[in-house]
Amino acid sequence: MSDQIAIQKYKSLTFAWVPDLLFRPRRFFQRISTINSALWLTPLLILSIAVIINVLIVGRIKSQALLMGEVTYPPDFQYYSPEQQAQYMQAIQSTQGPVFSYVLPSITSLLGVWAGWLILGGSLHLITTLFGGRGSTAVSLNIVAWSSLPLVLREIVQIIYLLYSDSLIKSPGISGFMPIAESGLSLYFSQILTLVDIYLIWQVVLLILGVRISSGLNRGKSVFCGILTVVFILLIQSGFSYLVSLLGDLNISRPFFF
Repeated sequence: MSDQIAIQKYKSLTFAWVPDLLFRPRRFFQRISTINSALWLTPLLILSIAVIINVLIVGRIKSQALLMGEVTYPPDFQYYSPEQQAQYMQAIQSTQGPVFSYVLPSITSLLGVWAGWLILGGSLHLITTLFGGRGSTAVSLNIVAWSSLPLVLREIVQIIYLLYSDSLIKSPGISGFMPIAESGLSLYFSQILTLVDIYLIWQVVLLILGVRISSGLNRGKSVFCGILTVVFILLIQSGFSYLVSLLGDLNISRPFFF
């Protein structure tokens, strides 16, 4: 009966569930682990809105910097030929419009949120099933969506910083603890470090808790499955960010699962 009531409540957005997840996560996952229905819309909608706001603020700051002539040059820009320098400056000017500052980053960020949720949810279900878990795909997708709420807090903290400082965040995550990498494997490793922070750790803890309650796995297997899934996705996302950094300076906000 309680499950049916929960499903009926979900016909409207369940914003009232957010405090339960943040402050009573065990009780929350015990509730949704028995509901084999789509319960993921609310957290993904909240995260999508937060990500879009972040992208818009970053776009405004970048546009203002370009208007004031603040251009970030490549490390070896002084060795470019005059023709190459002119081409680089022309490329910078061509990306000053709203399409490159707001539209494309917003689209890629939303794709990251929703595609990332599907990839992480599917991977989590596959890995837990291989280790003997009995949860369903729908429950795995619900757990992944709701465990992403700490990343909303990350976005809010970043938004506050951006508005207060009116400057970009140069070293997100723990990437500030290592020298700035410019190319090669060091750049790839630095992309991984930008994704690791206290909010990711919080997300992983919630993910493991949800797996333990919903799949029936013991504590050790739940921890291993949760960490293995996140590490796998981290490697994929870091590789994607690395390729983007090679192709240009298009800003892509971090997907929800990181």
